[in-house]
Parts: sequence; C-alpha cells; structure tokens
Amino acid sequence: MSDTSREGKFDRRQLLKTAAAGAGLAAGAALHAPAIAQARKRTVNVWVHFGGSNLEICNRYMAEFNQAHPDIEVKATAYGPSEILPKYLAAVAAGAAPDIFHAPGYVPPDLASNKVIVPVDDMVKLDPTSLKNFDPITVYGGRRYGVPVNGGLGAMCYNAELMEKAGLDPKKLPETWDDLINVAGKMTNPAENQWGLMLGNQAGFATAQNFWAFMIAAGGELVTPDGKASAFNSAAGLETLTFLADGVNKTRISPKKMYTDVQAWGEWATRKVGSVLLYPVWTTQILNSKVRSVTAPPPRNKQRGAHFAGNYWTISSQSKNKEAAGQFCQWWVQPSISGRWAGETGAIPNSQAAIDHPLFKQFLAKNPLGQAFLDTIPFARPFPGVIGIPAVIQIVSEMVQQAVLGGEAPKEALAKAAVRADAELKRAQRA
Repeated sequence: MSDTSREGKFDRRQLLKTAAAGAGLAAGAALHAPAIAQARKRTVNVWVHFGGSNLEICNRYMAEFNQAHPDIEVKATAYGPSEILPKYLAAVAAGAAPDIFHAPGYVPPDLASNKVIVPVDDMVKLDPTSLKNFDPITVYGGRRYGVPVNGGLGAMCYNAELMEKAGLDPKKLPETWDDLINVAGKMTNPAENQWGLMLGNQAGFATAQNFWAFMIAAGGELVTPDGKASAFNSAAGLETLTFLADGVNKTRISPKKMYTDVQAWGEWATRKVGSVLLYPVWTTQILNSKVRSVTAPPPRNKQRGAHFAGNYWTISSQSKNKEAAGQFCQWWVQPSISGRWAGETGAIPNSQAAIDHPLFKQFLAKNPLGQAFLDTIPFARPFPGVIGIPAVIQIVSEMVQQAVLGGEAPKEALAKAAVRADAELKRAQRA
C-alpha cells in the first residue's frame, strides 16, 4: 500500500473532547554501498503505553524485529495509559503524529471516522484463528483499523488463605453474584481493614470496565443497537449499579475509599484483600506476592459476562512509512510472536493458533492463574464500537464513582448519566 495517502480533515477540538472524555519487504535492487543502504533505511516511530518490565520486553521484541529487517528501524516512545491518547491527539493536530499509535483498551472509532488512522486491511493479514472478540473494537465501516497486540479481559482472583481462614473451600468458588456477596462477606473484617471484595471505583476507564463487565452478566447493554443512544439506564443497569454501590454502603464488603483497580491489586500482598476483578498481565504480581491465590471466570447473574480489552497497533494517516509500519504489525501477529509475547507479559494471545503455540503453553504450565482468563474468552465483550463511545465510557465511570462514594441513589445517577451520554453521542455523531 502506498505511503502517500493523504490525511483526512481533522477537527482536533471535537475529537479531543470526544476521545479524552473517556514480514519484511524486500529492498528491491541490491544495495552495494553502505551509504546508500543507510539512506534507504526507514524509521518507524511507535508510541506505546507499556511501562516497567513490559516496556523492557517490548523494546527487546523491537530489537529482534530490527535485526531481522535491516532496512527498517522501529523505535518506541513510552507514555502512561491515561496520557498517551491526549498527547497523540495533540501531535496529530500539530502534524507530528508517530507512525504507529498503541491504542490502550480499544481503538476509538473517532480516530477512524476522522481519518486520524488508516485501514490496515491491505497491509496486515491477521491469522485466520484471530479471536473474534477483537472485531467490534477494530473494525469500523467494514475496514479494520487496529492490529491486535494482545487481548485482555477480567477474571476473578480470590485469596485462598482468607477463604480458608473464613471456613470456605477455595475449590468451591462463587458461581453467582449472591455467592460472591456471601463469600466476600465472610472474608470481610473492617476492624482489621480486611475486605472481601475490592473493585476500582475512581472515575476512569477501568471503573467503566467493571460496570460493563457486571452489566453484561445482568443482561444489559451500554448503547442501543444502532449506537445512537445510551441503553444503560435500564433494569440491568440499575441492578448492576446497585450491586456496586451496596458493596460499599449496604453489604459493606468493600472499603469506602476512592481507589483504582491498580491500587486494589497492589494491596494483594497485604493479605487483607479477599477478591478482585483481575486482568491477566497482573498475574505475575499476584504470584510474586506469595499469597496463595486462585482465579475463576466472573460470577454470573442472568448469564456470565466479562469486559474484553487488549492493546492495538494503529497506523497514523500522517505516517510517511506506512508500508514499513505494516511490516512490523504483520511480524507481530505471527502466532510464534504473539504466543511468546503473551507468555512473557501474562496477556491473552491474539489468536487461537498463538494460544496453542508451544511457547505460550510453556508459560501457561508455569502460571496456575492463567487458565481462568482463557476460559472467560467466550463470554467477554468489548465496549461497543460506536462514534462517541470514549465520552460515554468516561460518563459511566463518573456515574459509578458518584453512586458508590458520592451518596447519589443509583436510579438518579443512572438517569443523569444517560442524559449526558445521549447528548455526547448526538454531538459526536453529528460532527
């Protein structure tokens, strides 16, 4: 595909408001002179939101790609997950976007509709066994805009030590919401600052994920089928928000304090947390805590449900090296690469072939917490891929914080949030 496709019209203020509210190509003729080879080398700048050991692993993979493709040099610049999108939009507005933007959690449809990123169908062919969970958040208007780096979804993690201390059997994990409330209640001891269930409640992406995961189980939807209006102000939405609010204010199985999911997971080593909704890349930290732990798919209500996320490579329309960027993405989606990457980072591979690859199987054999996440794939759903969804996600997270910690009745909180979400969807889709 040509590297010279023109960037579409871009309204930075509109997209900022919507989005922030929430293998190798032959070199052609042989090159004889080193100076000429140097001149032909293409640099692909990649903005990633990995940090810590995962950033180190990512840099190692990029070095591996560079060694195998001497005509291309892939370079990573890292930003935090919450800051990378606003910084990217600012770079786009300034005409200085990186070649590849690493979209966290999902690919905002607004980026595709505003031609900030380009379709990748003609540059990257996914493995035939790629997980279908990726499609709703990477395919818009019949074209694919995101290349799955890896998948991610939430499964429950339980403190087996606290369960046994409370007279519970860690081999009999909660199957329903009522079971979860009962088990968490028995592990709760406020006098010891010990809590049976900790779910992030601070406004932001992860808190919206929690609400969406439990609402799927309650049979609810975030938006209407045509994507033009919100749908969470429903019986299922009320049941879900009441469940979350009651955990702090009525059943009192969760602490009344503001925290993120990451902070909840970080407290696992204190041995004062009974259960959390965990993402697979954090299993290594849980294992390193030395707290005897077990995982299972989230408990059902009317059905089982989980939020599907992950990470995605997207190619900027401003890139002058789209072809080289596509080669890197094509290299990444190989089962041998995806399986190894997922194994080293604790993520979900991007295809069944990668899940079945010996390199990932080796990892799974060493991680007793990993299988539950694979078992959750069949009923894990991403956020709906509609224009304006970033704003809806932020509004939903603020609604949860207000109901859980702000004292607002769930019914009123839902109604107010739905009005705001409908206005944002209408504005975004009209623009």
